[in-house]
Amino acid sequence: MLRFIICVLVVILDFIIMVPIELIGFIIGLFSKSARDSYMRVMMNMIFSVVNFLSGARVKYIGLDKVPREEPVLYVANHESFFDVLLVLPRLPGFICFIAKTQFSKIPIFAQALYLYNTLFIDRDDIKQGLATILKAIENVKSGLSVFIFPEGTRSRDGKMADFKEGSMKIATKSGCRIVPIAITNSADVFEKHFPKVKAANVVIEFLDPIDPAAFDKTEQKHLGRKCHDLIEVKRDENFEKYCAS
Repeated sequence: MLRFIICVLVVILDFIIMVPIELIGFIIGLFSKSARDSYMRVMMNMIFSVVNFLSGARVKYIGLDKVPREEPVLYVANHESFFDVLLVLPRLPGFICFIAKTQFSKIPIFAQALYLYNTLFIDRDDIKQGLATILKAIENVKSGLSVFIFPEGTRSRDGKMADFKEGSMKIATKSGCRIVPIAITNSADVFEKHFPKVKAANVVIEFLDPIDPAAFDKTEQKHLGRKCHDLIEVKRDENFEKYCAS
């Protein structure tokens, strides 16, 4: 419970200091978007790292050497915890465009920080709006931004992975970028499995071999979501047995 209280206090403090951070980011952005992106990445990663440290999560990162560093890619990951974003994003190279649920766009202060961090918001229940977000993400990849998305659309509530939305794979097939699947294992044990306690759990985050959509024909490209889902699920289960089961 102490970890939970400390994390809550840190989050509250983050909201307070976020206002001047956002103001500075906004001013920098008036002169240079790239400078703003660099500034916001450093600031957000610092905040994420502090919260991760205080959570006590013991994270094992595998396969970081497989992540392309000279080209934008589409990162796709399974989603089981609020901590997934905090644990993964600071480890990704270059500038990132994160795709989040539209509900986050309604949180004061936090939403503004996400906007400055190149976040796109998607409404899974609004097909037209969802398509517009995917098209914007494609443009971002073509401009040099990598994109990070949870193709399940929401966090797992029972530990089972939901199907990946095939529409999210269009970001890769239409832009020509490679896909980097990310298997996140046991992150729910940090918080969600025993809410409201925050636990020092073992977490494994493994970056799998990049997938080139161009290596598949048009029919196969329609099922890249399933392919990524199955690869991640197998690796997630393997890592749980190897590093997290007790």
